[in-house]
Amino acid sequence: MKRFWMTLLLAPVLCMQALAQDTPTAQQVMDKYIAAIGGKEFLSTVNDLRIEMSSEANGNPVMITRRMKAPNKFSQVINANGMEVMRMTGDGTKIAMGGMRGNQTIEGAAAQGQLLQNTLFGEMRYADLGVKSTVVGTEAVNGKDTYKVVHTSADGAVTWTDFYDKESGLKVQTMSQQRGGPQGPQTVTMQYKDYKDFKGLKYPTTIAQSGGRAMEMSVDKVKVNDGVKDSEFEIK
Repeated sequence: MKRFWMTLLLAPVLCMQALAQDTPTAQQVMDKYIAAIGGKEFLSTVNDLRIEMSSEANGNPVMITRRMKAPNKFSQVINANGMEVMRMTGDGTKIAMGGMRGNQTIEGAAAQGQLLQNTLFGEMRYADLGVKSTVVGTEAVNGKDTYKVVHTSADGAVTWTDFYDKESGLKVQTMSQQRGGPQGPQTVTMQYKDYKDFKGLKYPTTIAQSGGRAMEMSVDKVKVNDGVKDSEFEIK
């Protein structure tokens, strides 16, 4: 009888240990993602990306051009009806934003979140940047079971959450806090769907954004090592 009660008391502990053993570390989840989109060896040869996307707003065509260069330079230009309505540029240390509401430059802690999240293949570099990544559980996203990974900057000031498909390893969703308007910071959710191969790189061809400015973007072109110049990311 004593053995029975001891077994009963130990059962929850043993169950928790089994679950812990079944759950991979954040690094293992990120390594699987890197392998799924092309592999570390190949991705290490990718110095820059140029992504062309299309969408619509109020029935009008919208074109988005995004450039990224290792390790963390980026730019994004939005054109509506052939007119530039927004431009964001990160030179690795600060970010310039311009558009119909005027221009501003942010740096230091204010720019840190955007710079980290726009690091080219960040999962390969987070550890070196001091980013702490932790698996906090599992969650269903669009019918897919995912690992929920929270990333925190080295100083603890910035956090964002990525969701990786347990089966394929692909990233299917990101949730982050972004600078807002009069209402303050907003939670923005990005969903990534319909991955396709672009010269060895798997990239989502549908990106849906909700929170802030909601839109669904179709990825029309992904150019790998297109020769993007450093001058494209200069902030004067």
